[in-house]
Amino acid sequence: MAGQGGGVQPVRPTGRGLAAGCPGRPRDRGRAADAKARPGLGAVEYPAPAGRSRGAGAGGGPGRTGGNRGTGLTMDQSQLYDIMRGEDTTLSGRAIRLGLTVMQPGYRLAVAARNRLFDVGLRKPLQLLRPTISVGNLTAGGTGKTPMVIELARRLIEQGSHPAVLLRGYMSKGGDGPSDEAAQLKNELGSSVPVEPDPSRADAARRVIKAHPEVSVFLLDDGFQHRQVHRDLDIVLIDATRPFGFDHLLPRGLLREPVGNLGRADAVIVTRSDLVDPQALAKLDQQITQLTGRAPIAHTASRWTGFRHGDDLLPADHLRDLKVSAVTAIGNPGAFEQMLRTQAGRVLACHDLDDHHHYTAEQIRGLMTDALAQKADALVVTEKDWVKWVPLLNRLPGGSAPNSGKDVSILRPVLGVEFLDGGQAVDQLLRQVTESRP
Repeated sequence: MAGQGGGVQPVRPTGRGLAAGCPGRPRDRGRAADAKARPGLGAVEYPAPAGRSRGAGAGGGPGRTGGNRGTGLTMDQSQLYDIMRGEDTTLSGRAIRLGLTVMQPGYRLAVAARNRLFDVGLRKPLQLLRPTISVGNLTAGGTGKTPMVIELARRLIEQGSHPAVLLRGYMSKGGDGPSDEAAQLKNELGSSVPVEPDPSRADAARRVIKAHPEVSVFLLDDGFQHRQVHRDLDIVLIDATRPFGFDHLLPRGLLREPVGNLGRADAVIVTRSDLVDPQALAKLDQQITQLTGRAPIAHTASRWTGFRHGDDLLPADHLRDLKVSAVTAIGNPGAFEQMLRTQAGRVLACHDLDDHHHYTAEQIRGLMTDALAQKADALVVTEKDWVKWVPLLNRLPGGSAPNSGKDVSILRPVLGVEFLDGGQAVDQLLRQVTESRP
């Protein structure tokens, strides 16, 4: 696939970081996840997610943290993915995989019945009072929806529109604040773009129009499965590093609905296209074309355009000569860690927690102490995690200013979306939507 500035090139380790992955975790084996081919489609090879950090952290550090606390389960996200991929061949892994397989048909029937109601018109989507653009995906876990919503909002503003973002907006995992995505969107977009969380996007839209009548277009975050609301443009993101959720529906895999339903999308954007080799990307493009009848409209790469240290903005090459530890609680930590390895002088440790992990002040202290014990120059966290850290840092013994942490510098990558190709086509679609209604 040719980009606007040449062909898409895969990221390769620079030699400064750890080519084999973060310390204390299994080597990325390069196996073909989602290796079973669908009828008529070739399998796409992409890297398996990196494993979790192991070993107890110094001074009460987190060690092997995460997992499903409070549910009675001891399995964590990494172990579950090994089972879904078929890489866990232990007796317990096989038993769990069988159980998940048995539950899959029920989920399939429920999804099919719900979609059928909309397809035949027995349930009708409600048209909102403004043009509506949905950004969604086929799989559970991170495909880069939130950064894409931020990028599209900024593009709409450049075109003279006044966007607002509507999202599910369930409470955070701790139940004591807005969801991680809502907090991140508000931080990144500021007061100029209303962000309204509500499981009912229609109710959220009515509140936005009442409070901000100047809003001219709605962005639905994670809207592909939310068919209760009409959309003028349906964009679906496919993560090149983990496109089809291990080729199985939930709970056996990560697919939220069958891959054939991708045909409902008006446009497909392939994210993290720079993290796979060109041959795999071309094969993925071919699969999407067979499923939808048209090629992806664009391919993007996630870029770290700088780092935030408190309120200060540091340059993109700030990590070049630093030793760092990292903490993530996101859907696809493998992509984050791959970017970290290409930017940092040396990666000492990576702590991968389950998506939407509920932090405690003591756990954050443990992570900071662990970074100090590793002699890290900085602790790198995502903006999504940082919004949960800020109120907890002040609860630490002795108090810590919420700008960096008293004991170790805390840096947050500024995540940007770079269109490798198709940026102009996306702008044209946005313009058509905003001009579609008076």
